[in-house]
Amino acid sequence: MAEPIQKKRLLRMTVAHYRQPNVSEEDFYHWVTEQHASRAAKLHAKNGIEGFSIFFAPKSFREFTTELNNMRGNPWRIREFDAQVEFLFRDMETFYKGAADADFQALQAEEGPFISGEGAEISIGWIETYVSDGKVVNIDEAGKPTFPGFTEMSKAP
Repeated sequence: MAEPIQKKRLLRMTVAHYRQPNVSEEDFYHWVTEQHASRAAKLHAKNGIEGFSIFFAPKSFREFTTELNNMRGNPWRIREFDAQVEFLFRDMETFYKGAADADFQALQAEEGPFISGEGAEISIGWIETYVSDGKVVNIDEAGKPTFPGFTEMSKAP
């Protein structure tokens, strides 16, 4: 099997955002991609964030997801956010460093006209990757994961 790609726990923080009601989905997308993301990416990289991505979920995708859910007997709760930001980092110190960056704080201050402060959702956990670039990873010859056990992995960051 392939060598483990994760030697130390990789933390994942997601923040789900809703756009301001007066901002169209298209205008929100353009602001995020053309004004915000490249500036944020440079700051995150400078401060040690290993991964930064944005997941977009426009109404057309949420409606499709609702149809898929209906076909499966409605087992899921459909999340209604417009975009979810994902950060990957190894420890909370890295996150705190980035959050304290004056340039990042200034960038966040510009979000008000586009991002609603209402209902944002956050999650923090860790990632265990089992397929990367189409190949099985982090599985030993016996078919067991190569990650540390739950006790070590589940220690609060």
